[in-house]
Amino acid sequence: MSISGAAFIMMMNTNDTSDLDVLFKSDFPEDLVKNHRIATRFIREDIDASVTDIGLLSHGKHFPVHLIDITSKGVLIESDKKLKVGQTLTLTLQFKSGKAFVIKAKVVRIAAESDKQYGIKFDRYNNELGDHLLDTQTKLVFK
Repeated sequence: MSISGAAFIMMMNTNDTSDLDVLFKSDFPEDLVKNHRIATRFIREDIDASVTDIGLLSHGKHFPVHLIDITSKGVLIESDKKLKVGQTLTLTLQFKSGKAFVIKAKVVRIAAESDKQYGIKFDRYNNELGDHLLDTQTKLVFK
């Protein structure tokens, strides 16, 4: 005979939580448990993204990228053009509504699953962008 979780908890002595401690005990490595992401990720199809490389030898090369997801702190993009961790750039986000954001940013990681995906961190939090993302979100997509 099986006991449901709620029935199990109801049967326990409320002063003795040792059974719950065993039930919920987990010894996961801290790097698996800790989630440093505190911003809401949006997956949007109404934003065109492009990058301008602002390195000394790049001469301001401008190229389109595919926006995978976006927060008020950064983006995940896909690009056929190779980028390097630490590379500074300007990201232009053009909404279909006409609103545009031009943001200084830096490449902070190359995705493990694809060498064409890059994590880009904005040079500062962009609350205006975060508010605009929230205000204009019309379709919920879960990743």
